Amino acid sequence: MDAARTPTRSRSGIRRAEIARNAGELFSVRGFHAVRMDDIAEASGITARALYRHYDNKQALLSHVVLEDQQHVVDTITALTEQPTAQRDLDATLTTLTEAALDSRRLSLLWQREARHLDADDFRLVRSRTQWIAARLNELLVTPPRSDLPADVADIRSWVIVSIISGAGFYDTSLPRPRLAHELIGASKRVIAAPAAHTGSTATADAADAPAVARRTPLARREQLVNAAAREFRAKGFATVGIDDIGGRVGIVGPGLYRYFDTKADILVAAVTRLHEWLALEMTRALHTSTSDDVIIRLLVDGYVRVALDAPDLLAVWLTERLYLPDAARERVDRTQADYIAEWQRWLTVARPDLPDATAATLVRTAKTIVDDCARIPHFNRYPTTARELSAAALATLGLSHPA
Repeated sequence: MDAARTPTRSRSGIRRAEIARNAGELFSVRGFHAVRMDDIAEASGITARALYRHYDNKQALLSHVVLEDQQHVVDTITALTEQPTAQRDLDATLTTLTEAALDSRRLSLLWQREARHLDADDFRLVRSRTQWIAARLNELLVTPPRSDLPADVADIRSWVIVSIISGAGFYDTSLPRPRLAHELIGASKRVIAAPAAHTGSTATADAADAPAVARRTPLARREQLVNAAAREFRAKGFATVGIDDIGGRVGIVGPGLYRYFDTKADILVAAVTRLHEWLALEMTRALHTSTSDDVIIRLLVDGYVRVALDAPDLLAVWLTERLYLPDAARERVDRTQADYIAEWQRWLTVARPDLPDATAATLVRTAKTIVDDCARIPHFNRYPTTARELSAAALATLGLSHPA
């Protein structure tokens, strides 16, 4: 009797995995709130009623997708940590980790953009697993060959490597998977081997010498609303924040709020536009600096790190809420972002004329993703080395060193 039931369970498991795979793709492309259970059922070739026999609701599907993908990475790392230390090889370990991350390519995207929609227990579990992954990578990859690094630098580099090997879900690349894996492994090795950044090694101000950050409130109500919206959107997601919630944060309710913005979407556009205006200013500064052409990419990296650390809420809103921009605004900002990325690629190929265009494009995306990810890690705010290390790590990823 047990044997007779086995095929049924197997078919059910296959169907459940297929539903999860389709849901994960839809969540990645459209965002959690824009996907309906009917959409998932249609993509899976079943009725909505049949779908509910496998998953109670959309949140349960999201939890399954994120937790299963993350468990694959956790299992891989666990197996690596169980190897005798004498048998570990840096190249082999990085290859195994990178291949596991590429198998779960959508994980970082869904974790960073959609994890707010998990229930509290699953959110805590995913966050604790992510912290566990970074700590194990420190033990496996960073500390053994680089015992000379201070603890804060080693910690930053472990998270950078997490970003390198798992960040491919954030960007498109024309590189075939074997070549992509090769480039990501090479970038990780360069980050591990890079000299520790020293004071004054980047154009970014040394946090140890800079004045303490003060968060003074601007007088202008419009500025207050943009800042409040960025915090709310980052914490809760655009779809779950009401325009009155934003106004309430700064003491503006009712008609008074509409003197500044007509809709919640207008505030989102203002926040995203603000980020790109600041990036444009940093790019102009880099291009107007009297220096050799091969240094421009270093100045662009420093400028991006500066903006990312100064405005993490604006950065987070752009990265996680882009799908909620009105179509015309999203197309406009996407073109602006594409032009900005092209500027990085242009000056990278000046500094490294040997790079094929497809490789240069992938390395630029990888380096930018490092800054996007790490600038939003709260405990990095305590480290005086963060700005310098992020610049150095991004440049190491690009195959460049920062001038001493």
